[in-house]
Amino acid sequence: MNEPILIAKSKVDIFLLPKMANRHGLIAGATGTGKTVTLQTLAENFSARG
Repeated sequence: MNEPILIAKSKVDIFLLPKMANRHGLIAGATGTGKTVTLQTLAENFSARG
């Protein structure tokens, strides 16, 4: 399963390629900008992929 993970929807959707992910990452932003939702999305997708 190397399908890209959709991590942000806007005028241009943002995807993460699973093969580019590693143990380290940074999710930063102001209050209410979707950091928790982004982390939940990543966790769910990585879990589903094994």
